[in-house]
Amino acid sequence: MTARDSAMEGPEGSSQPLAGPPAVLRARNTKPTEPGAQPKAVSPVKAWDSDGSSGSSENDPTVVPFDPVPPPRLLSVRSRAPATDGYNYDDTANTSGRKPAQKELRVCAVTWNMCGRKFPSNLEPMLAPLFGRGDDGDVVRGWSAADDDEDGIDTPCDIVVIGVQEAAAMDGFVEGILSALGGDDEFVHLAGVSLEPGGWIQMEVFLRRELLPLVSDVRRDAVSCGIGNVLGNKGSVGVAFTCAGAELCFLNAHLAAHTEKVKQRNADYHRIVRTMFAPRVGSQNGSISSSKAVRKPKAKANAVAPADAPDETGALKPHTPIDPHRPTPETPSRFGGLLKRRAWTAAERFDMCVFMGDLNYRVEGNRRAVDVLLENDMMDVMLSNDQLGIEKAAGRAFSGWSEAELKFPPTYKLNRGTADVYDTSAKQRVPSWTDRVLWRTKTGGKVRCNDGADVYTSAKGIRTSDHLPVVARIKTTIFDARLAAIRGGGHPSTGSRSRLCSVM
Repeated sequence: MTARDSAMEGPEGSSQPLAGPPAVLRARNTKPTEPGAQPKAVSPVKAWDSDGSSGSSENDPTVVPFDPVPPPRLLSVRSRAPATDGYNYDDTANTSGRKPAQKELRVCAVTWNMCGRKFPSNLEPMLAPLFGRGDDGDVVRGWSAADDDEDGIDTPCDIVVIGVQEAAAMDGFVEGILSALGGDDEFVHLAGVSLEPGGWIQMEVFLRRELLPLVSDVRRDAVSCGIGNVLGNKGSVGVAFTCAGAELCFLNAHLAAHTEKVKQRNADYHRIVRTMFAPRVGSQNGSISSSKAVRKPKAKANAVAPADAPDETGALKPHTPIDPHRPTPETPSRFGGLLKRRAWTAAERFDMCVFMGDLNYRVEGNRRAVDVLLENDMMDVMLSNDQLGIEKAAGRAFSGWSEAELKFPPTYKLNRGTADVYDTSAKQRVPSWTDRVLWRTKTGGKVRCNDGADVYTSAKGIRTSDHLPVVARIKTTIFDARLAAIRGGGHPSTGSRSRLCSVM
């Protein structure tokens, strides 16, 4: 917890925890790719064009336009093309009677509270656990992504999503991650998004290059849970896209701080999953599928009010009335209210949703007792007092979400520069697992996940913050996958970045 974090803390839960401002998505303009040109990742650092303009659609500010991109360039010797194992990988109807296509992907998520500090120049230790290198910072020296075949790991990661909180200057961060992943011959930077004002919460999405033809419909969204549901010090950013026919969603959040703010954290969670990517009034583009959008919404249907588009300078029109609330979307009732469809929730409407971040749930107990438990390796006792586990079991938050077993020591609050010395300041914060990665798949959806993650640990080689990064790798299978390249365009321009602004 930084001084800024404490100063910007909002009041504990209210009777209307989901009330807040709308958001305006501003997308960076990208030039159409010339025919035959090679797609190249673009740094996300400059989020605005020099003239302050944005590429957002005037009719629906949450839609990010994409330029057609040709098929990806030839891959390096290490790269692996999509499997050809006899399944029908075309995206047309399967009339041959052969087994429906299945695609296995390793989805990797990294969450890191940066504590307002600059990231180190070498980011390989953050990703080392994904490549079988363990979490000791000394082990990863000299490691490179080219070494992954030594451990018999066929595809260590296909999709890599990195969410940061309390972000500092991020110049060069995307380039550093690409280098740690093996270079832009191996991976592309698919998208980036940050929550404004402040830019404290950001997320970057990277994709194995040969998977790019399978990806379409990339979208971004964000919601503030800071003071007055306006400031961006608390809240969430999200990126959603379709991969091989499955709709995937990734959310990076920073929830309310302090041990006693459990109810506020729960309220932040519900506000996030009930508003992120929710359909907007009168627009089908805000939903995860145009075929699922409400065609003729009633007055209270999907009541998320989008702000008007910015003017030519990139600023909101000063005299445009803006709804200061962003309530939970509700679907219209039928037959006089006898039947009512379920309200929107990102947790249930995507084939797979990953929720990561500094969730700030603490271990209940005093510091002296917890220190004794740590010294005697009695983490099972600590876990029985973990607030997130308690709230999840009670059904008050994260009900139905999966999480791998916590076998690593707490990641908060550490003395900066160390990996195992917990807060020695006067505040004596209780060591806790504040940094978490959870996931959920839709019932009857196209994605299945293993019971647990095959990697779930902290990255002890990154010690610039009072939090350690947490890394997870989830083996997923997409059923009825459409693995043929998308014809006639439809690929996202890589490296595009957006800022999402909360306004009153």
